[in-house]
Amino acid sequence: MKIPGIIGGLGPETTARIYLALVVQEANEYPEILISNVSFPKHLEEEIAVKGGDSNLFLPFIMKSVNRLKLAGADFIVIPCNTLHCLLPHLQKSFDIKFIDLIEETSKLIKEYKKIGIICTTKTRNEKLYDKLINAQIIYPDSAEQQRVSEIIVKIIRNKPNLEDKDYLTNLIERMIKSGAEKVVLACTDLANVIKSNKNTLDGTEILINAIKKEMKS
Repeated sequence: MKIPGIIGGLGPETTARIYLALVVQEANEYPEILISNVSFPKHLEEEIAVKGGDSNLFLPFIMKSVNRLKLAGADFIVIPCNTLHCLLPHLQKSFDIKFIDLIEETSKLIKEYKKIGIICTTKTRNEKLYDKLINAQIIYPDSAEQQRVSEIIVKIIRNKPNLEDKDYLTNLIERMIKSGAEKVVLACTDLANVIKSNKNTLDGTEILINAIKKEMKS
């Protein structure tokens, strides 16, 4: 079985969720899993996720973790963060190892839809990471909603969301569905830690977990 190398800490609860999902899968033995909890200044979360700053500020920290995972014996690398997938082309050129592309894996599942809602960080939206891969009409939050969503995402990463944040996201999803979206993609892996079992959403983290399991068995 192939060994996944997971860039951890983006955010911590999502990393833990992925780890648990892989460990408890039906198998005769516990799988080998490598995690490098990337260390970076916390202010970068707000700078990039909320303000849409330069994601290259993250690059040296991510490259350090990728190198550690590769040297430790990982067969492929996973970055559980939509926003930092804008760095993927550079990483793929810099390292001779396979990366699972979360954006691509999610896009495969939404090709059947004609109109889709996407909730993500300001950076993911500005980089048009999903627009480049799907032909569906995309519904995004308006500018004020987008600001609030990005702020909530940072709160989730820091384990500080509240009931008001959950209600806001739930109401936003409902509004997007009423605006014609067939499904709303939680295009930030941390969002599903607050929005759970919503029939109108597609959970990016669950999609990633399934892709990891498939690659481990390939």
